[in-house]
Amino acid sequence: MAIRTRIKEGGVWKDAKDIYIKDGGTWKRGKSVYIKDSGTWKKTHSSTWSYTFTSNATNVNISQLAGIDPFYDIEITINPGVYIYSTDVNTYAMRTGTGFGGILTVINNGYIYGAGGKGGQGGYNGANAGNAGEAGGPAFYADYDCILDNNGSIKGGGGGGGGGSGDFDDGGRYGGDDFAPGGGGGGGAPYGAAGPGGGGQVSYPGSAASLTSGGSGGGGICHNDACSHGGGAGGAVQASGSSGGSGDAGGGAGGGTGTATSYAAGITLNII
Repeated sequence: MAIRTRIKEGGVWKDAKDIYIKDGGTWKRGKSVYIKDSGTWKKTHSSTWSYTFTSNATNVNISQLAGIDPFYDIEITINPGVYIYSTDVNTYAMRTGTGFGGILTVINNGYIYGAGGKGGQGGYNGANAGNAGEAGGPAFYADYDCILDNNGSIKGGGGGGGGGSGDFDDGGRYGGDDFAPGGGGGGGAPYGAAGPGGGGQVSYPGSAASLTSGGSGGGGICHNDACSHGGGAGGAVQASGSSGGSGDAGGGAGGGTGTATSYAAGITLNII
């Protein structure tokens, strides 16, 4: 939290935003002011640029926020009930960026979620296994030394469900050439896309995920003599997807979960 200097102007006490010091005949802006009290230097002022997220946002890079002044200490607050989430498993929900000149603090009172993985496609027939679900994406990344005051929830995206297996027929009354494609896997939360069905004959896709819940897997079908297997459910945030139903060729594996927090080499991420 910033330590403020107050100035009385027109009978009203106001917080000073900037402190300037004349050095060698030139006025220079200072981030912090210290005074010596009983032999000990104590900080009496720190200038801080503050930003508060009051509504949901996606793919946030703090260093690129509008109006940011990296000369100051930076304090970012996410309000209760606010979601910061990613729309792509290869993009962080929130990352710090670089180029700051002071202390960076992120106060999370809401939610920071990585993107959910896509569900896997169902197998076409008994010779093709269902596809694996996609892994969920990462949530928070520090490119710069950061204090992360986490009072909320930070989670990687959920994994997509695996596609179900297709099956050949059992050689019954319709002959030996029937097959049924597998159901598609459900998407992982948040908002992972549904996996398509196996195609060919009528097949069922999975369901897309919501912000907080994984999607369900598409059901298996029977076509004449052949019956297939359903796709796996997508995972909730910070949960892996389920495997698809296994038939003649096997169901696809569920996707793994994304990473909640990570940081660059040489960077300190202090989570409190």
